[in-house]
Amino acid sequence: MAELRNYLHTAVPAPLMEDGVVVVDLREYIAKIDREYATQRYDNIDALLLYVHIQIGKATCSALIDYGATRNYISQDFITRAGLGRRVRRKSQPMQVTLVDGRRHKSIDRCVDSVPVYFALHARETVSFDILHTKFDMILGMSWLRSEDHLVNFYCRTFHFRDRNGVLVPCTVPPPHPSIGCHVISAASIHNSIAQNDVEEMGICFLHTLSPPHEPAAEQPPDPRIVQLLDSYGDVFKAPARIVPNRPTRHEIILEDGAIPPRGCIYRMSEEELQMLRTQLDDLIDKGSIRPSCSPYGAPVLFVRKKNKELRLCIDYRKLNAPTIKNADPLPHINDLLERFGGAKYFSKLDLKADYHQLEIHPRNRYKTTFKTQYGHFEWVVMPFGLTNAPTTFQAAMITEFRDMLDRFVLIYLDDILVYSRTLDEHIVHLRAVLDRLRTTKYKANRATEPSANSRSESSSTWATL
Repeated sequence: MAELRNYLHTAVPAPLMEDGVVVVDLREYIAKIDREYATQRYDNIDALLLYVHIQIGKATCSALIDYGATRNYISQDFITRAGLGRRVRRKSQPMQVTLVDGRRHKSIDRCVDSVPVYFALHARETVSFDILHTKFDMILGMSWLRSEDHLVNFYCRTFHFRDRNGVLVPCTVPPPHPSIGCHVISAASIHNSIAQNDVEEMGICFLHTLSPPHEPAAEQPPDPRIVQLLDSYGDVFKAPARIVPNRPTRHEIILEDGAIPPRGCIYRMSEEELQMLRTQLDDLIDKGSIRPSCSPYGAPVLFVRKKNKELRLCIDYRKLNAPTIKNADPLPHINDLLERFGGAKYFSKLDLKADYHQLEIHPRNRYKTTFKTQYGHFEWVVMPFGLTNAPTTFQAAMITEFRDMLDRFVLIYLDDILVYSRTLDEHIVHLRAVLDRLRTTKYKANRATEPSANSRSESSSTWATL
């Protein structure tokens, strides 16, 4: 103890943070904090309520799920925020509401019918409400709970909604993290306390401020205008046509002078691989992607096991790539692309279906793409993976189609198209322009990711890992 006293006397004292010091038993104080932590959550009646996040139009709120309410209710304030004023109508028969304490509320004579309520991405339900003056923006009662098979668990305080794809999406608003009040004294106060009292035993706790753990933002329901826009371009999201449209860009394979046609052997395969090879060849022939060939060229094929244990067909074009003259155009650098975002807040990403297969191999170069299998020789009609200049050819094709939009509201990296905007209204205009261009040029894409105001960090990290 003497050594500790000497250390505190010689150490540089911290500035005094308070006038006095309250000395308490550390173990007793920790036990008190533990009791407060266990009971504090239930001291607030709101902590026992179950809320879900919903969106109507541009307005969002936390709706209360109440199995004690016989009907669904919505406040006048939220009706104004959601722009539902024109849909309000008078009830033919006003009704009274009896509260839990037996008191009767004044009669309810207004309602709003068939309101599209979004609980999550692609998760929408039509709900009717009575208009009630209450502190809650919305109350979902038994009439809503009985209308569908809603997966509400009051014991675990969770609610899941099944979206249009049959996927269960969590929609519950998490309760606030409990906070506990405590008294903190400075190092200078400890110094003074030890100097003035003969302390025989002491326990020291060092406090360090911890940053709260990063929690991903709750997934926000998409704006209905975005959903309607994407639905109106269903033809853009269909599978590519069997015959590739005539495009201004075709892939060419130009070899060095004196190059000898490369030939490879036919690798041995297991029964599983042979069966998969036959299946994939039949599929590519049916799509018109390959055709039989008698070319002197011939690259070997093999299978690679992916992480999910599935087999992936690969063509070894190394001997063809070696004498191929390389394109001079490099791919754009990801960091350069990310700098174009500026003050954008809304992002949508589209990726093209079957990417390279939506471009043709130039007819005079098709014989060079021939590959050998146990079931015959085949050459590509569309651009395959594995050719040395394929990425730059595809990037050049995309730049040609979207040149007037690049660096204004569109970024392109191979088969990924990123649309970015400062406002949602602006984003709808930009996204429509991109979808129009895809429709005109007959490129097919996967359905876009719906934008949200907090999507910048997510989009940036996604592009940074490409």
